Amino acid sequence: MKKVIVLPSFERAAAKLAFQEKAQLAKSLTAFNSYLASGHAPFGFRWKKIDRNKYEFRIDIRLRVVVKVEGDFFYLVLVGSHDDVGRYLRDS
Repeated sequence: MKKVIVLPSFERAAAKLAFQEKAQLAKSLTAFNSYLASGHAPFGFRWKKIDRNKYEFRIDIRLRVVVKVEGDFFYLVLVGSHDDVGRYLRDS
């Protein structure tokens, strides 16, 4: 059974988002849950491998969510811009 775990780094980054961005994030997380449950990506959901065990999906043209996958555990690590994701990958 797949399990999603929200890390504190994700919560901190999400708290800094504007109201409209938070609404878009909620919609994208619903699509992510649908993807995990069915194995099929909903229309417009872009799931992309960015490192050995790290993936991202887009919220909009500017924002992404980084997910670290370890077995059946999906860790929500970060929500941020393309530059934020690049910094995360360099530092991890």
